[in-house]
Amino acid sequence: MRIFKYLLTLSIVLFCLKGNSQHVASTYAIYGIGELNNNTLAHNQAMGGLGVGMPQRFNINLQNPAWLTYNQLSSFNVGLQGEARTYKSELENGSKKTGSIKHMVFFVPLLNGKWGSAISLLPFSSADYEVGGSSEVANATPTERTNDLFIGSGGLSQFAWSNGFRIFKSTNIGFNLMYVFGAIDKQNQSSLASDSSSIGYYTQLSTNDTYKSVLFSVALAHKMKINETHEINFGITYQHPGQLEGSKDAFLSRYIENSVLQVGSPMPISNEEAITFDLPKKLSFGISYGLIDKYKIGLDINLANWTSNGSNNTLVQNTQEFILGGEMTPDSRNITNYLKRVTYRFGFNYGKLPYLVQNNSINEFGINFGASFPVAGLSTLDLAIKFGERGTIENGLVNESFMQIVLGLTINEKWFIKRKYN
Repeated sequence: MRIFKYLLTLSIVLFCLKGNSQHVASTYAIYGIGELNNNTLAHNQAMGGLGVGMPQRFNINLQNPAWLTYNQLSSFNVGLQGEARTYKSELENGSKKTGSIKHMVFFVPLLNGKWGSAISLLPFSSADYEVGGSSEVANATPTERTNDLFIGSGGLSQFAWSNGFRIFKSTNIGFNLMYVFGAIDKQNQSSLASDSSSIGYYTQLSTNDTYKSVLFSVALAHKMKINETHEINFGITYQHPGQLEGSKDAFLSRYIENSVLQVGSPMPISNEEAITFDLPKKLSFGISYGLIDKYKIGLDINLANWTSNGSNNTLVQNTQEFILGGEMTPDSRNITNYLKRVTYRFGFNYGKLPYLVQNNSINEFGINFGASFPVAGLSTLDLAIKFGERGTIENGLVNESFMQIVLGLTINEKWFIKRKYN
């Protein structure tokens, strides 16, 4: 119980620190509520995000909570993420590095083999961008252009309660109940390109969008044994379309160019104006095949229907994502060769972003790999590395290349078991 108290204290501290953390610094986070995240932990990320159809005995599966019945030990998992991203366009190049806490999860097997439950804190979306450009002033004579700068920060988090239940010998059901909350700050700066005065000015529209909502998803999982050593696993999840509700504060200010010196008083535009953001219904399928305690290889297909709720103030499209990956443990019981007890993982993912940029689809491809290193008993240090690319420099768009590193710690223990002897 002592270790549990330590971990509970650590969770509270990290929870407090997590509120303003950023995870992904993408220029495409300027749209909607920012860069949308998934429920992948380090071991899933190392396989490209695979998990819907792949059960784990010693790692927590949040992508398909129906598999939680296969975890026999209480677990605590915390993860850190670092990223280096480069940007290329027809006009200029750039780069940025970020790092943050990625996730925290605590799992307990409430009824051994029949009910597993987890609580987690994960990013839902992140907005960390600074994008420049120019635009033409409407109805201006003579023609006038502005220099524009768009800055975003903040993001949304989700606190989730995940449960898995065994209803038949090899069939499980599960659900995720998620509370989404957070705020996104945006500053849109604009100045006249023809302003040649010794003291230039720019105007800034500042907005603060605050959201909160409850979301729900259900899951199904089935394990089919081919023989005593080989098995096939199937999984499916469905997230009901939801709506984020919130409020917006906005005001207009004027500043001296190249300084933070404000001219005059801010002009209020809106105060606690009611806003909403519609989320899609999501359907995910997964299948995996493996030799028990040796290897697994799997395929996930993730579908999201964005176009059925056209109330968002941005162009969207339905999305598909395909993930192929696997894992291998040479010999989990080998006590003389440490590297044979390591679980090695790989994966590939390909999909598209939901937002249409100038009527263009933005596709992403990633190559992933990693490993879980035993550290004490059945606990592991989990590493995932991803090399990815999205977008193009054509049609005035931005090409992004990035490397992400996720480092997770999974502590597996038999907590909450009453001692029979002192």
